Amino acid sequence: MGSMPKKRILLYSTQLMETGGIESHVKEFISQVAPLDNVLIDLVVLRANNSLEQKQMLRQYCTRTFLPSGKTIQGKLGFLLFVLGSVFTKYDALYTNGQGESISLIKKMFRFKKWVHHHHTSGDLADQQTWGPSYKVSLSEADTVVACSKKNAKDMQLALKRDVITIPCFSRKIVLDRVKQPKVSSDKVNLGYYGRLIPEKGIDILCRLSNEENLNHIQFHIWGEGQMYPASFFYKYPNIKYHGQFNGQEELKQVLVSIDGYLLLSVHPEGLPISLLEIMSAGIPWMATDKGGISDIACDPVATRVIESLEPYGDLKQKINQFAIDIAAGKIDRENQVALYDTKFSPKVLVKEWLNVLFTN
Repeated sequence: MGSMPKKRILLYSTQLMETGGIESHVKEFISQVAPLDNVLIDLVVLRANNSLEQKQMLRQYCTRTFLPSGKTIQGKLGFLLFVLGSVFTKYDALYTNGQGESISLIKKMFRFKKWVHHHHTSGDLADQQTWGPSYKVSLSEADTVVACSKKNAKDMQLALKRDVITIPCFSRKIVLDRVKQPKVSSDKVNLGYYGRLIPEKGIDILCRLSNEENLNHIQFHIWGEGQMYPASFFYKYPNIKYHGQFNGQEELKQVLVSIDGYLLLSVHPEGLPISLLEIMSAGIPWMATDKGGISDIACDPVATRVIESLEPYGDLKQKINQFAIDIAAGKIDRENQVALYDTKFSPKVLVKEWLNVLFTN
């Protein structure tokens, strides 16, 4: 008796940068799904500005890849050859990620049984203003549209007048040998942020908080890179330790071991922040603004704190201060977060959910 034919996925992403939410999800999706005995993945990316090391990892897992760094004649020729090489392939699933007019073109160039589109941003009114005409058509025509959180799905359903389902993004499960505990109340509590350094992530607010005298029992930490925030930007904030970028899961573990809590003070809508899922998997307490899907993963009012607004500023200071005091006093239960992650957001759980959506008509 012959073996069962393998399922084929064409995964398309509008971009892959060195870091970012889509990037983390796509890399983890491929690393978790591609090794399965019954699945083959072909990968096409419009703009692949990630590192050579990351591209080599993706090529290792995927059957075929198209990963251009920019728009060149060689890139256009390479894409044409990729399309021609797929003429006799009917994919079991076309799985598109991101937002843009190119998605409708990809849909026309390949044959497939089912089209699943994954919208990674908030889906609220502000986000909807960025949807171009062709992208709106894609959102209407895809067999299944997936949002990262329940709130995002609800907003999209109202706008599109169609069903939008929710499946969480993949994230790296971080298991720490130890989770740092502040020793005594006189020690500084280490609160950190890692991720993209852009104003929308609340970097300026973190800097302002670090200069507050009544928060000098807190040591603020920042990891990441961004054109608007070079290392010299942080010189005038002596209570912020800027560490630059880190690479890979082992270095991420070192980051998480060095902080007592995580802050995500976003001032713009979020999908489902990958960083919070990683923090959750390690049992690190966090505080974040109520943006996008963040409330979906809050499981404990003490360890996972969702704040309505960053204003008034005095209230924000008080909440940050109380967060640090509770951490120092040992009031944080880390087990609830880890348990929720393992049951709802772990790779083992999500592989089943995604394969069911991709391959079930």
